[in-house]
Amino acid sequence: MEMYSLIIGVIGLILEAALILRGRRSGLLRQFSLFYSYITFYFSVSLAIFLIYWLRQDFYPLAYWFCYLVSLLAEFAILLEISDHIFEPYAAIRQLGRFLTVCICAVLCVLYILPSFLHQRSTSEALLEFSLRTSLTKVVIICALAAAARYFRLPLGRNVAGLMMGFGLYLSVYMANFAAAQSFGRTLYADILRFIGPLGSILCLAVWTVAMWQPASVSTSRRKLGDAGHRSWEELSYKLVRFNSTLTRLLRK
Repeated sequence: MEMYSLIIGVIGLILEAALILRGRRSGLLRQFSLFYSYITFYFSVSLAIFLIYWLRQDFYPLAYWFCYLVSLLAEFAILLEISDHIFEPYAAIRQLGRFLTVCICAVLCVLYILPSFLHQRSTSEALLEFSLRTSLTKVVIICALAAAARYFRLPLGRNVAGLMMGFGLYLSVYMANFAAAQSFGRTLYADILRFIGPLGSILCLAVWTVAMWQPASVSTSRRKLGDAGHRSWEELSYKLVRFNSTLTRLLRK
């Protein structure tokens, strides 16, 4: 298991470094600043954990769990990035989308995530419940953003669609893993939990690396979406422009 963790960790560092370097060359680093800030943070944390493991193994468990919990919270930045790019053509709606995303995160954190620490249970059970609820909250937000994009026929492009697909796969793997761990307990499932969890991260990074390898135009997606269904893209676009203009005037008051 130690060799397996080492190999998975090295693969993860390589994919993260490839994402950052390619992002700088392709110009996506500025377009997706929140996403690449998260990747840079995650790369730095992963590297620091490696160094702590080799130099101070007595300090490793505390450092790992601290970085893990911070990473769970940092992942919400990806949701803000997705929200911003879905509503990118409409500045006022983009601000509203970000505001609603933050509000949904805050409400679910207070009413759903934080109560996982209020029950009488062991630390490992509390952390497992916290991770599961945090992942479920992110899945709910991704589904809401995907539903909004589908309803308004907003073109995503390969970059944004890849972000959503990779993050969705990652969260799905972790949710299934955490749920199984809760059902079967540490004795039966501990080794499987440590085996499957990192695979979800590698799968997500692999999808992101492919999706973010080069900037993608949304013109083709816009044309296809505009021709589909009973409402044309032009009609929906006109309504969104009007809503964006109205919202802009309200925000200026």
